[in-house]
Amino acid sequence: MQWTRSLGLIACLAFGSTQAAPFYAGKSLAHPLITGLAESSATLAFIKQAGSVKGYYSVDPDESQPQLLDDFGDSTIESVFNIALDDESLTRLVLFKQRGQYRLHAYRYDENDRLYRRLEKLQPALERIAKDRKKLDAPTVKQALRQLTPLNYSYFYEDSGIDEFDQLDHSAGTLVGYFDANGQPITANPPGADQYRYKKTFVEKDGRFLTATYWRGEAPAPEGEPLLYNYRASHIAWETEPQRFTGSEDGAYVEYSSFGGAVIAQGAYAHGQRTGEWSFSNPDDGWTHGRFVDGKRQGQWTESYGWQTATGEYRDDLREGRWVLSYDEGGESAVTGFQTYVQGVLDGPSEERVDGSTESGSYRNDKREGPWVTQAGRGNFENGLKSGPWILKTDKGHNQSVNFVADKKDGELRETDANGVLVLIEHYKADVLSGTREGYSPSGNLQYSQQYENGKREGRSLGYSEDGKLISDISWHNDRYEGPHLTFLSDGTPATVGRFEGGRFVGLMKQYDQDEVLYEEANWCRFDKRGSTVERCGKQRRFTHGKLSWETDFLFGSPQGSIEYNYETGQKIREKIIGDNDQITQRTYYDNGQVECQKNSVGFTWMTINQQQVKSHESDGQLTGEQLCYHRNGVVKSRELIDNGLSACRIVYDESGKRLSSSPTDCGAPATAAAGQ
Repeated sequence: MQWTRSLGLIACLAFGSTQAAPFYAGKSLAHPLITGLAESSATLAFIKQAGSVKGYYSVDPDESQPQLLDDFGDSTIESVFNIALDDESLTRLVLFKQRGQYRLHAYRYDENDRLYRRLEKLQPALERIAKDRKKLDAPTVKQALRQLTPLNYSYFYEDSGIDEFDQLDHSAGTLVGYFDANGQPITANPPGADQYRYKKTFVEKDGRFLTATYWRGEAPAPEGEPLLYNYRASHIAWETEPQRFTGSEDGAYVEYSSFGGAVIAQGAYAHGQRTGEWSFSNPDDGWTHGRFVDGKRQGQWTESYGWQTATGEYRDDLREGRWVLSYDEGGESAVTGFQTYVQGVLDGPSEERVDGSTESGSYRNDKREGPWVTQAGRGNFENGLKSGPWILKTDKGHNQSVNFVADKKDGELRETDANGVLVLIEHYKADVLSGTREGYSPSGNLQYSQQYENGKREGRSLGYSEDGKLISDISWHNDRYEGPHLTFLSDGTPATVGRFEGGRFVGLMKQYDQDEVLYEEANWCRFDKRGSTVERCGKQRRFTHGKLSWETDFLFGSPQGSIEYNYETGQKIREKIIGDNDQITQRTYYDNGQVECQKNSVGFTWMTINQQQVKSHESDGQLTGEQLCYHRNGVVKSRELIDNGLSACRIVYDESGKRLSSSPTDCGAPATAAAGQ
């Protein structure tokens, strides 16, 4: 055909030599090219190859890497169309003619792997539609498919080993009726939005019907007509009265998972009751196996949950006697304990190994009772609650002795280390810290003493060094610092002296490193500045390796004069000096101690402190008067006169004092004297 040759030529011209040509370029097509398929946006081409027609598709934008849809043999492609058979995705159909006979194939696109797959479960219905047709087109096929009950034909169902179930043609059968979420029949036609399940029968034998029940899922149907749901088979059974939702099962039974179609229950019914061997499986909860008699579990059963398996006896659907627990990993099984049951509840001795430790004791009426050894420790239970003296284990390998009342700690707790040395004393009321809490060193010396009320620190907390000296005396309120706050060095020298008010420290705070070397000290005070606040006031000093490196005077939180030092030599690096009449002098220094530059300025700002006006010299003010810089040898390097904020004269000198330049030219007088060190 002319259009197939033109298509190949156009594609080659469009892509040129720098980009791979589309997979259909230059090929002989058996059907016009289809682009932008509704369900996948793919491009679909039917290409003639060696007496056969093959369908290829590509979901890639460059269309250079096709996937095989199907091999249609020696055929002609009559029509390609889609239909919605469920609410999950469109079904793509290809109508073709082979040796004079119409044939149909259906496909489903999977967004996860971006591939199409044949819907084999729909194929029997398609063959019935196409059989012996003299004429067939897309509208006719769609009309026939809409007569089928709704079903997602892409679902996979695990084989059960029952041929008549595994080979069931879900597209066939006779509709029994629809049921709502409560299993009540729906008489309306069409069934409407209340539909939740439907049933179909396939074969009748001796008054029993092979019946499949289908479930729509939990998702609501999309708007529009007809109502479509994502139906899938939920179970298959022989039933005597399939018009009843449940209760007439009689014979083999298989139930499928709601997600993925795995067999999750298999066995048999007799007159609506489970009978004989049954097995149950769930990917999340494990599996169980045993016998039913007249609808009740009887005899030996095995139940597995994760890696743990329990084996024991059921009597009239209730666990009875000793159940053995085992752990299975990598094919190796080991007994890990047992539990005792009376009429379905734990009652009697129990022992179980958990994470390397053994829990043992007895139950009464499904609750722990009497002496027990648990992961937490050992002691007594009353009615399922810890009661009386207990020895608890800690993560550190310590033991804690404490009394329990109704599962809550009550009274004194004493903790000892692996050597039996007392390391902690606490007091509890109804499981809440209340009273004194004391910690001890391995040598038995008191390390701290704290007070608690309702689980929160309250009052004084004292800390001690290993040799018994007081190193902290800190007051608390409602689990926050409040009141006197004192810390001491190991020799008893006060380190921090102050108090907390409203969560803020007031007083002299000194901070030391782990070697008790001072690295910062500052004084903090409370004052009114647009409301009550706490800021630094007075001198603040910082130290590097114990040597002074910076000090600043603070005025109600505002930095004023300051000096920065080279901590190794003690020489000044820079400083800011506040003089009389709001004079501000700023100097920088060479490493030999010689002044490098000196700026002179005047200025201040007002602060309102405690309802009074206070001058602050935090800003550098306005430059005024003579500004000087020096060479390292002390000779003036530059001199500048500032008048009303403007430079009136600037002169530059070399290291011998010789004048090099000035601005404006010839202003001022030459410098003859060097600045002192």
